[in-house]
Amino acid sequence: MFIKDRDCTKDTPIILGSPDTPIYGKGVSIRPRTDGRKDSEHFRKIYLPELLPLEDYDLIVVLLSGGKDSVACLYKLLELGVPKEKIEVWHHDIDGEHPTRRMDWRCTGNYVKALAEVEGVQLRVSYRVNGFFGELYRIGASEPIRWIEPDSGEVKQCRLSPNYLKCQKLKEQATEKMDSFLKEYGYRMRFPAKSPDLSRRWCSAYLKICVADSVISNLDYMGELEKLGGKRLKFPAKRDTHQGRWCSGSLKAAVQNRVTGNPEKTRDGKKILIVSGERRGESAGRSRYNEIEVHRTNAEKRSHRVVHQWRAVIDYSEKDVWEVLKRHQINPHPCYRAGWNRCSCAMCIFSTPSLFAGIRELYPEEYGELKHDEEILGFTLDNNKNLDDFVGQAKSCVYWKDEAAVHSLRTGAFSVKDVYVKDWRYPAGAFHGAEGGPC
Repeated sequence: MFIKDRDCTKDTPIILGSPDTPIYGKGVSIRPRTDGRKDSEHFRKIYLPELLPLEDYDLIVVLLSGGKDSVACLYKLLELGVPKEKIEVWHHDIDGEHPTRRMDWRCTGNYVKALAEVEGVQLRVSYRVNGFFGELYRIGASEPIRWIEPDSGEVKQCRLSPNYLKCQKLKEQATEKMDSFLKEYGYRMRFPAKSPDLSRRWCSAYLKICVADSVISNLDYMGELEKLGGKRLKFPAKRDTHQGRWCSGSLKAAVQNRVTGNPEKTRDGKKILIVSGERRGESAGRSRYNEIEVHRTNAEKRSHRVVHQWRAVIDYSEKDVWEVLKRHQINPHPCYRAGWNRCSCAMCIFSTPSLFAGIRELYPEEYGELKHDEEILGFTLDNNKNLDDFVGQAKSCVYWKDEAAVHSLRTGAFSVKDVYVKDWRYPAGAFHGAEGGPC
Protein backbone atom coordinates (compact mmCIF):
# COMPACT_ATOMS: atom_id res chain seq x y z
CA MET A 1 0.00 0.00 0.00
CA PHE A 2 1.11 3.56 -0.70
CA ILE A 3 -0.27 7.05 -0.24
CA LYS A 4 -0.89 9.12 -3.36
CA ASP A 5 0.63 12.57 -3.30
CA ARG A 6 -2.76 14.16 -3.96
CA ASP A 7 -4.05 12.58 -0.71
CA CYS A 8 -1.00 13.45 1.37
CA THR A 9 -0.96 16.40 3.79
CA LYS A 10 1.32 17.69 6.51
CA ASP A 11 -0.90 15.78 8.98
CA THR A 12 -0.35 12.41 7.28
CA PRO A 13 1.36 10.02 9.72
CA ILE A 14 5.04 9.25 9.17
CA ILE A 15 5.27 5.57 8.21
CA LEU A 16 8.52 4.92 6.33
CA GLY A 17 10.32 8.21 6.89
CA SER A 18 11.69 7.39 10.31
CA PRO A 19 15.47 6.96 10.75
CA ASP A 20 16.89 3.80 9.19
CA THR A 21 18.89 1.30 11.21
CA PRO A 22 22.45 0.80 9.94
CA ILE A 23 22.83 -2.51 8.10
CA TYR A 24 25.99 -1.96 6.08
CA GLY A 25 28.57 -4.67 6.78
CA LYS A 26 26.06 -7.01 8.43
CA GLY A 27 25.30 -9.24 5.45
CA VAL A 28 21.69 -8.02 5.19
CA SER A 29 19.98 -8.40 1.80
CA ILE A 30 17.25 -5.83 1.10
CA ARG A 31 13.96 -7.29 -0.15
CA PRO A 32 11.17 -5.21 -1.73
CA ARG A 33 7.95 -4.53 0.20
CA THR A 34 6.07 -5.57 -2.97
CA ASP A 35 7.44 -8.42 -5.08
CA GLY A 36 8.57 -7.46 -8.58
CA ARG A 37 6.47 -7.91 -11.70
CA LYS A 38 6.66 -11.05 -13.89
CA ASP A 39 3.75 -10.30 -16.26
CA SER A 40 5.84 -10.09 -19.43
CA GLU A 41 9.07 -11.42 -20.88
CA HIS A 42 10.72 -8.08 -20.17
CA PHE A 43 9.78 -8.07 -16.50
CA ARG A 44 10.74 -11.71 -16.06
CA LYS A 45 14.14 -10.85 -17.49
CA ILE A 46 14.80 -8.00 -15.07
CA TYR A 47 13.15 -9.65 -12.05
CA LEU A 48 15.29 -9.53 -8.94
CA PRO A 49 14.03 -11.04 -5.64
CA GLU A 50 16.47 -9.13 -3.47
CA LEU A 51 19.55 -6.92 -3.56
CA LEU A 52 22.98 -8.07 -2.56
CA PRO A 53 24.12 -6.86 0.87
CA LEU A 54 25.08 -3.21 0.37
CA GLU A 55 28.71 -3.90 1.24
CA ASP A 56 28.97 -6.34 -1.70
CA TYR A 57 28.56 -3.58 -4.26
CA ASP A 58 31.73 -1.95 -5.50
CA LEU A 59 29.90 1.16 -6.65
CA ILE A 60 26.87 2.95 -5.22
CA VAL A 61 25.23 5.21 -7.79
CA VAL A 62 22.77 7.88 -6.64
CA LEU A 63 20.94 9.67 -9.44
CA LEU A 64 20.60 13.13 -7.92
CA SER A 65 18.30 15.59 -9.67
CA GLY A 66 18.14 18.05 -6.78
CA GLY A 67 14.51 17.11 -6.09
CA LYS A 68 13.41 16.02 -2.63
CA ASP A 69 13.08 12.30 -3.50
CA SER A 70 16.60 11.84 -4.83
CA VAL A 71 18.00 13.87 -1.93
CA ALA A 72 16.14 11.56 0.48
CA CYS A 73 17.78 8.57 -1.26
CA LEU A 74 21.23 9.93 -0.49
CA TYR A 75 20.43 10.36 3.20
CA LYS A 76 18.78 6.94 3.39
CA LEU A 77 22.05 5.39 2.23
CA LEU A 78 23.99 7.36 4.80
CA GLU A 79 21.59 6.31 7.56
CA LEU A 80 21.97 2.66 6.45
CA GLY A 81 25.68 3.09 7.11
CA VAL A 82 27.06 3.20 3.59
CA PRO A 83 30.51 4.86 3.72
CA LYS A 84 30.64 8.20 1.93
CA GLU A 85 33.70 7.14 -0.03
CA LYS A 86 31.60 4.43 -1.66
CA ILE A 87 28.95 6.87 -2.83
CA GLU A 88 29.12 9.02 -5.91
CA VAL A 89 26.19 11.19 -6.93
CA TRP A 90 25.51 11.69 -10.63
CA HIS A 91 23.64 14.69 -11.91
CA HIS A 92 22.37 15.06 -15.46
CA ASP A 93 22.55 18.59 -16.82
CA ILE A 94 19.40 18.93 -18.94
CA ASP A 95 20.73 22.00 -20.71
CA GLY A 96 23.98 20.35 -21.77
CA GLU A 97 26.03 23.55 -21.83
CA HIS A 98 23.84 25.11 -24.51
CA PRO A 99 25.38 28.49 -25.35
CA THR A 100 22.14 30.53 -25.08
CA ARG A 101 19.08 28.53 -23.94
CA ARG A 102 18.00 26.99 -20.62
CA MET A 103 15.15 24.59 -19.74
CA ASP A 104 16.19 23.84 -16.18
CA TRP A 105 16.41 26.00 -13.07
CA ARG A 106 19.45 28.22 -13.04
CA CYS A 107 20.40 27.16 -9.51
CA THR A 108 20.03 23.37 -9.83
CA GLY A 109 23.66 22.73 -10.76
CA ASN A 110 24.90 24.79 -7.83
CA TYR A 111 22.37 23.19 -5.47
CA VAL A 112 23.59 19.68 -6.31
CA LYS A 113 27.22 20.72 -6.20
CA ALA A 114 26.82 22.36 -2.78
CA LEU A 115 25.00 19.33 -1.36
CA ALA A 116 27.69 16.93 -2.59
CA GLU A 117 30.47 19.14 -1.28
CA VAL A 118 29.03 19.67 2.18
CA GLU A 119 28.35 15.92 2.59
CA GLY A 120 31.74 14.90 1.26
CA VAL A 121 30.55 12.70 -1.61
CA GLN A 122 31.87 12.79 -5.15
CA LEU A 123 29.77 14.40 -7.88
CA ARG A 124 29.85 13.33 -11.52
CA VAL A 125 27.98 15.61 -13.95
CA SER A 126 26.89 14.20 -17.31
CA TYR A 127 24.95 15.63 -20.23
CA ARG A 128 24.04 15.45 -23.87
CA VAL A 129 25.78 18.28 -25.67
CA ASN A 130 23.45 21.28 -26.16
CA GLY A 131 20.76 19.64 -24.04
CA PHE A 132 17.01 20.09 -24.45
CA PHE A 133 17.05 22.78 -27.09
CA GLY A 134 19.80 21.12 -29.08
CA GLU A 135 17.66 17.98 -29.22
CA LEU A 136 14.47 19.94 -29.89
CA TYR A 137 15.94 21.50 -33.04
CA ARG A 138 17.92 18.41 -34.02
CA ILE A 139 18.23 17.43 -37.69
CA GLY A 140 20.41 14.35 -38.02
CA ALA A 141 21.86 12.19 -35.25
CA SER A 142 21.73 13.30 -31.61
CA GLU A 143 24.68 15.13 -30.09
CA PRO A 144 27.34 13.22 -28.10
CA ILE A 145 27.19 12.50 -24.38
CA ARG A 146 29.87 13.84 -22.05
CA TRP A 147 30.69 13.69 -18.37
CA ILE A 148 32.99 15.56 -16.03
CA GLU A 149 35.48 13.56 -13.99
CA PRO A 150 35.11 14.33 -10.25
CA ASP A 151 38.80 14.23 -9.40
CA SER A 152 40.40 16.00 -12.34
CA GLY A 153 37.57 18.17 -13.71
CA GLU A 154 38.33 16.76 -17.16
CA VAL A 155 35.46 16.52 -19.63
CA LYS A 156 35.27 13.10 -21.28
CA GLN A 157 33.12 12.07 -24.20
CA CYS A 158 31.33 8.79 -24.86
CA ARG A 159 32.11 6.90 -28.03
CA LEU A 160 30.65 8.65 -31.08
CA SER A 161 27.97 6.71 -32.94
CA PRO A 162 28.54 5.77 -36.61
CA ASN A 163 25.47 7.85 -37.61
CA TYR A 164 26.83 10.90 -35.81
CA LEU A 165 30.13 10.60 -37.66
CA LYS A 166 28.27 10.32 -40.98
CA CYS A 167 26.25 13.45 -40.14
CA GLN A 168 29.44 15.32 -39.31
CA LYS A 169 30.78 14.58 -42.80
CA LEU A 170 27.52 15.79 -44.37
CA LYS A 171 27.73 19.05 -42.42
CA GLU A 172 31.31 19.57 -43.54
CA GLN A 173 30.18 19.35 -47.18
CA ALA A 174 27.38 21.88 -46.56
CA THR A 175 25.48 21.20 -49.78
CA GLU A 176 21.99 22.49 -50.65
CA LYS A 177 20.53 19.04 -49.97
CA MET A 178 22.34 18.65 -46.65
CA ASP A 179 19.21 18.93 -44.46
CA SER A 180 17.30 16.32 -46.45
CA PHE A 181 20.26 13.95 -46.19
CA LEU A 182 20.62 14.62 -42.46
CA LYS A 183 16.93 13.81 -41.87
CA GLU A 184 17.62 10.26 -42.99
CA TYR A 185 19.50 9.88 -39.69
CA GLY A 186 16.66 11.32 -37.59
CA TYR A 187 15.15 14.65 -36.65
CA ARG A 188 13.06 16.15 -33.83
CA MET A 189 11.54 19.60 -34.42
CA ARG A 190 8.65 19.18 -31.98
CA PHE A 191 8.20 19.34 -28.23
CA PRO A 192 7.92 16.10 -26.22
CA ALA A 193 4.38 14.79 -25.77
CA LYS A 194 2.54 14.56 -22.45
CA SER A 195 2.50 10.79 -22.67
CA PRO A 196 3.76 7.81 -20.65
CA ASP A 197 5.20 6.49 -23.93
CA LEU A 198 8.87 7.43 -23.91
CA SER A 199 8.97 7.13 -27.70
CA ARG A 200 6.81 10.28 -27.76
CA ARG A 201 7.84 11.91 -24.48
CA TRP A 202 11.41 12.00 -25.66
CA CYS A 203 12.87 14.35 -23.09
CA SER A 204 13.22 11.69 -20.39
CA ALA A 205 14.76 9.10 -22.67
CA TYR A 206 17.27 11.28 -24.52
CA LEU A 207 18.37 13.68 -21.80
CA LYS A 208 18.43 11.48 -18.70
CA ILE A 209 18.05 7.72 -19.22
CA CYS A 210 20.33 7.43 -22.25
CA VAL A 211 22.90 9.74 -20.73
CA ALA A 212 23.28 7.72 -17.54
CA ASP A 213 23.31 4.41 -19.40
CA SER A 214 25.95 5.63 -21.81
CA VAL A 215 28.23 6.94 -19.09
CA ILE A 216 28.00 3.71 -17.10
CA SER A 217 28.83 1.68 -20.19
CA ASN A 218 31.63 3.98 -21.33
CA LEU A 219 33.37 3.91 -17.98
CA ASP A 220 34.25 0.30 -18.79
CA TYR A 221 36.46 1.21 -21.69
CA MET A 222 37.52 4.63 -20.55
CA GLY A 223 41.16 3.68 -20.96
CA GLU A 224 40.47 2.80 -24.62
CA LEU A 225 38.49 5.91 -25.52
CA GLU A 226 41.06 7.23 -27.92
CA LYS A 227 40.95 4.00 -29.94
CA LEU A 228 37.15 3.79 -29.93
CA GLY A 229 36.45 7.25 -31.26
CA GLY A 230 35.98 9.19 -28.04
CA LYS A 231 38.10 12.10 -26.96
CA ARG A 232 39.18 13.97 -23.88
CA LEU A 233 38.40 17.65 -23.69
CA LYS A 234 39.38 20.57 -21.54
CA PHE A 235 37.09 21.63 -18.72
CA PRO A 236 34.51 24.04 -20.19
CA ALA A 237 33.61 27.47 -18.88
CA LYS A 238 30.20 26.75 -18.64
CA ARG A 239 18.75 11.02 -25.04
CA ASP A 240 16.26 7.29 -27.32
CA THR A 241 13.23 7.87 -29.61
CA HIS A 242 12.29 10.03 -32.58
CA GLN A 243 9.41 12.07 -31.17
CA GLY A 244 9.51 10.90 -27.55
CA ARG A 245 10.16 12.37 -24.04
CA TRP A 246 13.89 12.62 -24.27
CA CYS A 247 14.61 14.83 -21.26
CA SER A 248 14.32 12.58 -18.24
CA GLY A 249 16.19 9.48 -19.22
CA SER A 250 19.78 10.30 -19.89
CA LEU A 251 21.11 12.99 -17.62
CA LYS A 252 21.46 11.44 -14.13
CA ALA A 253 23.79 8.87 -12.56
CA ALA A 254 26.08 8.21 -9.59
CA VAL A 255 28.98 5.83 -9.04
CA GLN A 256 31.55 5.55 -6.29
CA ASN A 257 34.44 7.85 -7.13
CA ARG A 258 37.23 5.89 -5.61
CA VAL A 259 36.42 3.00 -7.95
CA THR A 260 35.08 4.67 -11.08
CA GLY A 261 37.79 7.29 -10.95
CA ASN A 262 40.26 4.54 -11.80
CA PRO A 263 39.59 2.98 -15.23
CA GLU A 264 41.35 -0.23 -14.26
CA LYS A 265 38.81 -0.82 -11.50
CA THR A 266 35.72 -0.58 -13.69
CA ARG A 267 36.51 -3.05 -16.44
CA ASP A 268 35.74 -6.52 -15.10
CA GLY A 269 33.90 -8.26 -12.30
CA LYS A 270 32.40 -5.19 -10.65
CA LYS A 271 29.03 -4.88 -8.93
CA ILE A 272 27.18 -1.58 -9.21
CA LEU A 273 24.01 -0.43 -7.45
CA ILE A 274 22.05 2.43 -8.98
CA VAL A 275 19.75 4.24 -6.57
CA SER A 276 16.95 6.49 -7.86
CA GLY A 277 14.05 8.37 -6.27
CA GLU A 278 10.87 7.41 -8.15
CA ARG A 279 7.81 7.01 -5.86
CA ARG A 280 4.47 5.23 -6.43
CA GLY A 281 2.53 8.18 -5.02
CA GLU A 282 3.72 10.52 -7.77
CA SER A 283 1.65 9.11 -10.63
CA ALA A 284 -0.37 6.15 -11.89
CA GLY A 285 2.52 5.08 -14.11
CA ARG A 286 5.08 5.03 -11.32
CA SER A 287 2.71 3.14 -9.01
CA ARG A 288 3.56 -0.02 -11.01
CA TYR A 289 7.34 0.35 -10.93
CA ASN A 290 9.49 -2.34 -9.31
CA GLU A 291 11.38 -1.40 -6.19
CA ILE A 292 14.40 -3.46 -7.23
CA GLU A 293 15.37 -4.96 -10.58
CA VAL A 294 18.26 -5.77 -12.88
CA HIS A 295 19.39 -2.54 -14.53
CA ARG A 296 19.51 -1.97 -18.29
CA THR A 297 23.30 -1.74 -18.29
CA ASN A 298 23.80 -5.11 -16.58
CA ALA A 299 26.41 -6.99 -18.65
CA GLU A 300 27.46 -10.12 -16.78
CA LYS A 301 28.47 -12.11 -19.88
CA ARG A 302 30.07 -9.36 -21.95
CA SER A 303 31.77 -7.22 -19.32
CA HIS A 304 31.37 -9.32 -16.17
CA ARG A 305 29.55 -6.28 -14.78
CA VAL A 306 26.57 -6.67 -12.42
CA VAL A 307 24.25 -3.65 -12.29
CA HIS A 308 21.17 -3.56 -10.06
CA GLN A 309 18.67 -0.75 -9.49
CA TRP A 310 17.00 0.22 -6.23
CA ARG A 311 14.16 2.75 -6.02
CA ALA A 312 14.89 3.31 -2.39
CA VAL A 313 11.91 5.52 -1.45
CA ILE A 314 9.33 4.07 -3.87
CA ASP A 315 6.73 3.43 -1.13
CA TYR A 316 7.38 6.62 0.80
CA SER A 317 4.63 9.20 1.05
CA GLU A 318 5.47 12.82 0.35
CA LYS A 319 5.31 13.35 4.12
CA ASP A 320 7.88 10.57 4.64
CA VAL A 321 10.26 12.21 2.19
CA TRP A 322 9.96 15.64 3.76
CA GLU A 323 10.63 14.02 7.14
CA VAL A 324 14.01 12.78 5.91
CA LEU A 325 15.02 16.27 4.76
CA LYS A 326 13.70 17.79 7.99
CA ARG A 327 15.66 15.32 10.13
CA HIS A 328 18.89 16.24 8.38
CA GLN A 329 17.97 19.96 8.23
CA ILE A 330 18.40 20.04 4.46
CA ASN A 331 17.26 23.16 2.68
CA PRO A 332 14.83 22.06 -0.08
CA HIS A 333 15.57 23.11 -3.64
CA PRO A 334 14.57 26.77 -4.04
CA CYS A 335 11.80 25.93 -6.53
CA TYR A 336 9.86 24.15 -3.74
CA ARG A 337 10.28 27.15 -1.48
CA ALA A 338 9.07 29.47 -4.23
CA GLY A 339 5.82 27.52 -4.67
CA TRP A 340 6.53 24.64 -7.07
CA ASN A 341 5.26 21.21 -6.00
CA ARG A 342 7.81 19.31 -8.06
CA CYS A 343 11.43 19.82 -8.96
CA SER A 344 11.70 18.88 -12.61
CA CYS A 345 12.77 21.25 -15.37
CA ALA A 346 11.66 24.83 -14.79
CA MET A 347 9.61 24.74 -18.01
CA CYS A 348 8.64 21.05 -17.88
CA ILE A 349 5.88 19.98 -20.29
CA PHE A 350 3.87 18.67 -17.32
CA SER A 351 3.74 22.08 -15.65
CA THR A 352 0.25 23.35 -14.88
CA PRO A 353 -1.05 26.77 -16.03
CA SER A 354 -0.27 28.15 -12.57
CA LEU A 355 3.33 26.94 -12.77
CA PHE A 356 3.82 28.45 -16.24
CA ALA A 357 2.30 31.70 -14.99
CA GLY A 358 5.09 31.63 -12.41
CA ILE A 359 7.69 31.11 -15.13
CA ARG A 360 6.24 34.11 -16.99
CA GLU A 361 6.81 36.24 -13.89
CA LEU A 362 10.27 34.93 -13.01
CA TYR A 363 11.69 34.61 -16.52
CA PRO A 364 9.73 36.83 -18.95
CA GLU A 365 12.42 36.66 -21.64
CA GLU A 366 12.65 32.85 -21.53
CA TYR A 367 8.85 32.63 -21.60
CA GLY A 368 8.82 34.83 -24.71
CA GLU A 369 11.48 32.66 -26.36
CA LEU A 370 9.38 29.56 -25.68
CA LYS A 371 6.42 31.19 -27.42
CA HIS A 372 8.71 31.97 -30.35
CA ASP A 373 9.79 28.31 -30.45
CA GLU A 374 6.13 27.34 -30.88
CA GLU A 375 5.86 29.68 -33.87
CA ILE A 376 9.05 28.41 -35.50
CA LEU A 377 8.23 24.74 -35.00
CA GLY A 378 4.52 25.01 -35.72
CA PHE A 379 4.10 22.70 -32.74
CA THR A 380 2.97 23.81 -29.29
CA LEU A 381 4.45 22.85 -25.95
CA ASP A 382 1.05 21.66 -24.69
CA ASN A 383 0.35 19.68 -27.91
CA ASN A 384 -3.21 21.11 -27.93
CA LYS A 385 -2.97 24.87 -27.50
CA ASN A 386 -0.32 27.56 -27.54
CA LEU A 387 1.42 28.64 -24.35
CA ASP A 388 -0.55 31.84 -23.74
CA ASP A 389 -3.88 30.06 -24.21
CA PHE A 390 -2.72 27.24 -21.95
CA VAL A 391 -1.81 29.64 -19.15
CA GLY A 392 -4.85 31.84 -19.67
CA GLN A 393 -5.74 33.82 -16.55
CA ALA A 394 -4.17 31.32 -14.16
CA LYS A 395 -2.78 32.78 -10.96
CA SER A 396 0.98 32.56 -10.59
CA CYS A 397 2.27 29.97 -8.12
CA VAL A 398 5.23 32.12 -7.03
CA TYR A 399 5.61 32.61 -3.29
CA TRP A 400 7.35 35.95 -3.26
CA LYS A 401 7.83 36.10 0.52
CA ASP A 402 10.75 33.68 0.31
CA GLU A 403 13.04 36.26 -1.20
CA ALA A 404 16.14 34.08 -0.92
CA ALA A 405 14.49 31.31 -2.94
CA VAL A 406 13.32 33.70 -5.65
CA HIS A 407 16.78 35.26 -5.81
CA SER A 408 18.35 31.82 -6.20
CA LEU A 409 15.95 30.84 -9.01
CA ARG A 410 16.64 34.07 -10.87
CA THR A 411 20.39 34.27 -10.42
CA GLY A 412 21.44 30.65 -9.94
CA ALA A 413 23.10 31.43 -6.61
CA PHE A 414 23.34 28.60 -4.09
CA SER A 415 26.39 27.68 -2.02
CA VAL A 416 27.47 25.34 0.76
CA LYS A 417 26.38 27.84 3.40
CA ASP A 418 22.81 27.51 2.10
CA VAL A 419 22.56 23.71 2.41
CA TYR A 420 21.55 23.41 6.07
CA VAL A 421 18.74 25.33 7.81
CA LYS A 422 18.19 25.45 11.58
CA ASP A 423 14.55 26.52 11.51
CA TRP A 424 13.29 23.90 9.03
CA ARG A 425 9.80 24.45 7.63
CA TYR A 426 7.73 22.83 4.89
CA PRO A 427 8.30 24.79 1.65
CA ALA A 428 5.43 26.68 0.02
CA GLY A 429 5.12 24.04 -2.71
CA ALA A 430 4.75 21.05 -0.39
CA PHE A 431 1.62 18.86 -0.42
CA HIS A 432 0.14 20.15 -3.68
CA GLY A 433 0.12 16.74 -5.39
CA ALA A 434 2.13 15.69 -8.42
CA GLU A 435 -0.12 13.50 -10.61
CA GLY A 436 0.81 13.86 -14.27
CA GLY A 437 4.28 12.43 -14.68
CA PRO A 438 6.93 14.41 -12.85
CA CYS A 439 10.43 14.04 -14.18
